[in-house]
Amino acid sequence: MPLARPSLRPAAVVALVAAVLACLLAAAPAHGDVPDRVETVIQDDAIFLHESEEGIRAALLQVKELGIDRVRLTAGWSVIAPQPDAAEMPEGFDATDPAAYPHAAWDNLDRAVRLVHEAGLEPMVDIAFWAPLWATKDRAPSPRNRTEVDPQRFADFARAVARRYSGTYATPEALAAVAAKAVDTGSVALAKLLGGRRAAAATQPAGDPEELPAVDLFTIWNEPNHPGFLQPQWVKRGGRWEPRSAELYRDMVFAAYPAIKDAAPAAQVLIGGTASMGSSTPGRSGVPPLRFLRALACVDEQLKPVRTGSCAGFRTIPGDGWAHHPYSLRTRPDVDAADQDKLPVAATSRLARTLRTLVARGRLAPGNAALYQTEYGYETREPDPRAVFSAAEQASLLALAERLGTADGAVRMWPQFLLKDRPGDLPGANNRPFGDWQTGLLLADGTPKPAFSAFKVPAAARCVGRGARREVEVWGRVRGVEAAPQARVELLSGKRWKAVGRAASTPREVRSDETVKRLRMGPGRVRLRWDSGPTAVVRVPDCGGKGTGRG
Repeated sequence: MPLARPSLRPAAVVALVAAVLACLLAAAPAHGDVPDRVETVIQDDAIFLHESEEGIRAALLQVKELGIDRVRLTAGWSVIAPQPDAAEMPEGFDATDPAAYPHAAWDNLDRAVRLVHEAGLEPMVDIAFWAPLWATKDRAPSPRNRTEVDPQRFADFARAVARRYSGTYATPEALAAVAAKAVDTGSVALAKLLGGRRAAAATQPAGDPEELPAVDLFTIWNEPNHPGFLQPQWVKRGGRWEPRSAELYRDMVFAAYPAIKDAAPAAQVLIGGTASMGSSTPGRSGVPPLRFLRALACVDEQLKPVRTGSCAGFRTIPGDGWAHHPYSLRTRPDVDAADQDKLPVAATSRLARTLRTLVARGRLAPGNAALYQTEYGYETREPDPRAVFSAAEQASLLALAERLGTADGAVRMWPQFLLKDRPGDLPGANNRPFGDWQTGLLLADGTPKPAFSAFKVPAAARCVGRGARREVEVWGRVRGVEAAPQARVELLSGKRWKAVGRAASTPREVRSDETVKRLRMGPGRVRLRWDSGPTAVVRVPDCGGKGTGRG
């Protein structure tokens, strides 16, 4: 729905300027200590895995300028594996050895990891979709084989990925180059010893082979509760539908987590990567994420242990954090789902509370109390005419979503998917109505949307409290800063901006790159002017404030 353009009430302006809130009232985290800051991650495999090196470098410069910390990349199993369309795994193939895979199959991911590091950013790698035919129970080859994925074969691939990006792995090509250089150096030394003319060309012995940069954050699979990535989602037992995908994923986690940690002990391994939606009717489409989580952890709706079926002999689910994709593509970020098992961004606190409870009850490992939001975005009507929101609305919606999606102290990461829109494909039976995703901060031709400039300095205003305590919460963040900044808060009065105070961020109350201020006012505009230079203007909704002058 379009966002309203509120008009400023003169009486509210007078009251606000006369009695501005004297102190910062930061929104307290729901639980535990608040981390100093929330990382921002972006994913755009079309660019970072498949563009030219020049194009990747240019995109990484933009990412760096936006203050983003990480680039999320997909290690596609069916892309990297040998003979992915074969019914049987190649004979003699050691799936745990990166060198056993076709060398060229690693090229795009190797390049991306190197370039991300060179840009001063950090990569995270999803060890993910889809599977080679020989690791599934699919009957025919497909670009998207995903039925009953073999957990041990997936774990072998996960180990190979983690070994390759452990920070201690040298590719066979690098080792061969070192060997060749050593041979050449030896011949030069012999020529020098014999007094030949080549003595002047003698070089120093070759050093250690160049190692691939380390990846310190991996994710096990992508949206296992979505039928597009794992099947079957449901199985009927005793006349009731049960989440089969949760059982499959549990086995994948138990197999892959220790394999990754063994190959790259310093890395963190996230589990989940859940889609926000699913079917409220069991047996159809995907499993809603909260139901998927309960089934994974073998608990019922009251979070009490289930000890039958695949949950017999239950063991605590390992993991260093829970990843989630809190999409709310066709609604505002502050609209929750009627089905409480669905988890759009408005339901972040519900997910965080459930994770904490499951950790406290020993169903999840302690690390899984940390919540990583790893994919989110809004499609825009420019260029997709079927999208709900305009490009102008996208910027404010993304900011409000970030506020809601990071307010809980458990949240460690906030995402953006994509940097650039994908060109629209022709509609078809297997395509979305308007081709691919249109959630970029840039149009497909590179033209910035309003969200591009707003993303570095997001700002949002929302109504909080009830009755006489109804207030406007103004929130802002500035990315890419080291020290805790302050924001000068200004109110638009007529055609002039008037200072009404400062909002200082402190690690105790909010993250070090955030600020929060609560005001009593009617609809209008507030501007945050950061000490570090950038500014952000936010539209204030009508919260029923009477302009009483009380904060």
